[in-house]
Amino acid sequence: MVLADKVIRQWRTFRRCQQVHWLCMSRIHSNRPDQGSALTDPENKGHYQRGVNFDTLGSWNNRLDMPIQIEQSIKSGLLIPKIPLNEIGYSSLIGRRKVNEDRFITVELTPDILYFGIFDGHNGGLAADYTCQFLHQHIKFWMSQIKDLHRVLWNAFLDCHNVLARHLVFYNIDSDDFSTGTTATVCLLRNGLELIVAHVGDSRAILSREGMSIRLSKDHEPDHNEERQRIEQHGGVVSCNSLGVPLVNGRLAMTRSIGDVELKQYGVVATPYIRSIQVKHGKDAALILNSDGIHFVLSDQEVVDIVNSCRVPSEAANILTDQALQFGSDDNATSMVIPFGAWGKDRKKSRLIPYSFGRNLVSGRFS
Repeated sequence: MVLADKVIRQWRTFRRCQQVHWLCMSRIHSNRPDQGSALTDPENKGHYQRGVNFDTLGSWNNRLDMPIQIEQSIKSGLLIPKIPLNEIGYSSLIGRRKVNEDRFITVELTPDILYFGIFDGHNGGLAADYTCQFLHQHIKFWMSQIKDLHRVLWNAFLDCHNVLARHLVFYNIDSDDFSTGTTATVCLLRNGLELIVAHVGDSRAILSREGMSIRLSKDHEPDHNEERQRIEQHGGVVSCNSLGVPLVNGRLAMTRSIGDVELKQYGVVATPYIRSIQVKHGKDAALILNSDGIHFVLSDQEVVDIVNSCRVPSEAANILTDQALQFGSDDNATSMVIPFGAWGKDRKKSRLIPYSFGRNLVSGRFS
């Protein structure tokens, strides 16, 4: 009996060792890249991921040195970076025009709110200059009056236009500057998470999320049904030029703008399209603001692919403007690239975009 008990104990010990061995081997094989594991698949996508999500594992997956907003990170339970203004990329090229009428600006309005803006002027740069210099002042005033940032932006846009219009009527009614106008695409980033976009005209705001493009603005063009109906209800006329571009009263290619005083009676308004979105720093790589000189020849996804192929935002902005001119854009080309928490996570090895002669013949608004 003693010998039999001893043999049984040895057999049980052997079986335990064998089970531990098989368990270890199964864990090793389960960590192969093609299957995914707690380390190789932190976002539970079911497959191996080359990068890791910093707000899942608590470690940064970013090629930029971004400080963390401690207080906001504690409140939200996620790591929230503070966007350094010196890391934002800018580029503006005159292109084939005689004058560059594009403007851009970045300002820290308060310790919790960042302001980004891009403005594409037409018929002179007076409207773009004024809006670039003073729109954020109108925003700061209304922030002291009300807390709703949507109402703040709405009121600030209208105030900015009204002040500019009074100036043009009193001092420039007999000059060429009286017909000046500008687009305005501005963004407020509150606490590193809440992004509010206000927009008039045809400049664009694009978000890069997991390598895909999300358009945050809306092109205010005369061929859109709602915009066209408003123009016609106010006695305006929408017609196309020889290139097929729809124009208001034969001269303006947009239905909303700041300035363009003589067209306001025909339904061209300064009321902005406003949209808000929650920034996901584990997935969002960048916010891109472009003038129409870029998006006429590059699609939103092509813009995002170029940005995700670059090491730093300044490189991305420069390549976007250069690429637009190479593809035949005849307008001023301006780009602003604001990095978010996932900058570099979806980086692509190549930024080559197949050249098409059709880009030189047909602008991006028809593609």
